[in-house]
Amino acid sequence: MWSDQDLVEVLRSSVPYYLVVALPLLIMLSPVPVVDAAAEFTVYRLQQYDLHGVAHGSRSSLVNVEARSLEAGSVGRRCVLARLADLTPTHYQRVVSQGAVSLLILLPVNLTALSPNHRQLVQDVEAAMLEAESQLAVYLAYETPELLDIYNSVRASSDTHTASSAAAALVSSLSTDGYQMVVGGSQSKLIPDMTLTNIQGKLSGYGVEEQLPTIAIVAHYDAFAAAPELAWGGDSNGSGVVVLLELARILSRLYTSPRTHPRLNLAFLLSAGGYINYQGSKRFLEDHLDASDSPLLSETHFTLCLDTIGTGDTLRLHVSKRPRENSPGHRFYQALEEAGAQAGITVEMVHRKINLQEDTQAWEHEKYSMRRLPAFSLSRLQGPKTGERGSVVDTPENVDLAALTRNTAVVANALLTHIYNTSVHDILHNGLAVTEKSVGSWLELVTSQPRSPQLLAGKNNPLVNTLYQILSRYTSEAKVTHFKADKRDPEWAFYDVTHATMAAYAVKPAAFDFLLTLGIVLYLGLIYVFLQYFPKLYSIMVKLSSPHKSKSY
Repeated sequence: MWSDQDLVEVLRSSVPYYLVVALPLLIMLSPVPVVDAAAEFTVYRLQQYDLHGVAHGSRSSLVNVEARSLEAGSVGRRCVLARLADLTPTHYQRVVSQGAVSLLILLPVNLTALSPNHRQLVQDVEAAMLEAESQLAVYLAYETPELLDIYNSVRASSDTHTASSAAAALVSSLSTDGYQMVVGGSQSKLIPDMTLTNIQGKLSGYGVEEQLPTIAIVAHYDAFAAAPELAWGGDSNGSGVVVLLELARILSRLYTSPRTHPRLNLAFLLSAGGYINYQGSKRFLEDHLDASDSPLLSETHFTLCLDTIGTGDTLRLHVSKRPRENSPGHRFYQALEEAGAQAGITVEMVHRKINLQEDTQAWEHEKYSMRRLPAFSLSRLQGPKTGERGSVVDTPENVDLAALTRNTAVVANALLTHIYNTSVHDILHNGLAVTEKSVGSWLELVTSQPRSPQLLAGKNNPLVNTLYQILSRYTSEAKVTHFKADKRDPEWAFYDVTHATMAAYAVKPAAFDFLLTLGIVLYLGLIYVFLQYFPKLYSIMVKLSSPHKSKSY
């Protein structure tokens, strides 16, 4: 049998090791994880690019911070979660000024359901985010049930205004899980030797080609939005590309028939880099005006640039200089007015002088006008900076197929009237008629993938190759021209990491960690006091439990 003193020594030597070493080890080896990933979802990063030496967009791509809602009082060193409908330019500026690390914007699945006011607000927010550079890592993601649950939980933990007291707010924050938002990988970096591609074709007129005038039809085929992976560009400028392809289809039939072969050259250009100051048109002009062996643009009637004509009942011909009376440009405008009146739409001319103080041109035709070539842009928009060009809300569903078909027919009618100088109602029938089926197939092709410039870069892009094959089918001299930015003084540059996977880990708030640490310290303190005074306590317990000896007489 052990004596009382032996038992005290055993407890004194083994219990501290169990409490201080063994018990924590058992907790650490428990199969229940301390932190687990609540969800993983695809996110799309804000544009990051340089234009004319000025940085734009998000300069960071890594995230590893705790989440806060937009309504939180302080968001410094946090990832802010906000729904698209709740975000304004003022909110964005506040998030940046308070030193937030990241901003995650939740997009509704159906962007076409947004009201006109909300659409305008979204476009204003996009403009604010892209106006200048920011160290904020900005991501966009479509709403999912899991992501909405995280958002609601973060919003509930951040909302302390509805609590009845400070103690209630503290209890609420301790009982609600927080979330650590993480985007790993490497930091975004410059895309080296980014290659853009012009696609051009030509229909030669009847006669000596070099002695015939030329009409150039131009549409930039790239799109733009706050996030490259969300730049579908249904209207801007998918609609312009659709009209150009349909015109090429119709005119190729007319140019192959001796009875309808006009004495006029037609040049088609699907230009690259429309949203980076029309770099494709700039290169096209350099190739054909600065090169002495290219007579294509030596005598042009006009250049027609097609831009954003997929909806609406008004077409506007934007010009930098009004065409003279009886000039080819003036006659085309008259034909356009007549064709529009027959189709029940309004056609008007908008005059805007070129601002030579700006580094970028407002419309694509300004590139040609600056080289003293007659040119204009046809668009449904009243001005170049309405926000409708280059937005995440410009989805394929944003295009009114019936309106686009009608507008395509109006342009085709006016162009053929100008070329043949007569009514063309008898020409546009059977296989030459503009139909919704034909227009819809072109639109489906053009919007089959996002078309931000960096996503179309390279010499083997599938969409670019398909567009080249189409022009090769309808024109006799189709070709592609690849070009890059000048290495010594680049006009544009783009960066990678256009999308990523974000993980949300459920974590307790910092206050919970503090209270947990305090509880552990108190626990260890009580154990220490218990062990120090255990012999005395044991002696007292032994005396109290031992039977008293009775006296004998």
